Amino acid sequence: MEMRKSTRPTIKWGLYVLLLFFLCGLQSAPGLFSIWGVKPVLVIPMAVAVAFFEREVATGIYGLLAGFLWDISAGKLFGFYGMVVMVCCVVVTLLTMYCIRVNLINILIACLTVSLLCGLWDYVFYNLLWNYEGVGLYFWKMLARTFYTTLWMPPIYYLVRWITGLFSPSVRA
Repeated sequence: MEMRKSTRPTIKWGLYVLLLFFLCGLQSAPGLFSIWGVKPVLVIPMAVAVAFFEREVATGIYGLLAGFLWDISAGKLFGFYGMVVMVCCVVVTLLTMYCIRVNLINILIACLTVSLLCGLWDYVFYNLLWNYEGVGLYFWKMLARTFYTTLWMPPIYYLVRWITGLFSPSVRA
């Protein structure tokens, strides 16, 4: 039995959202995936992976949702990460559509860049401006989190690519 064309995107985006909620739950679990007090931010690779395969408006909304979930789980001001992740997802989508190819190296570079931008955003507005003690130590912890987050990109990318291939007639890869 063939699935209707209007049902395919609904199921695909439903899977994307369920996977985002699952990864947000994993990243919020205390002690899970923690190495020397550094935990990965799993919503970033998920948002970036979706941005490589979908259109700009949809990835902007998805990036906003990912950022909002991260805001809630991190206890930050609502919208703090939301706007940054949304803009990054739209930029990644536009770069993918017009400038770069979809391959693992570009995916890793995009994830590293988005993770670094989000980390610097947090570092500047929550630590540097207030001149807290140990600001330099937090900077190195932020860099470690950036690289740890990027290590999670390949499995999440291949999972998103598989989901996209199931429900889209053509994949940008």
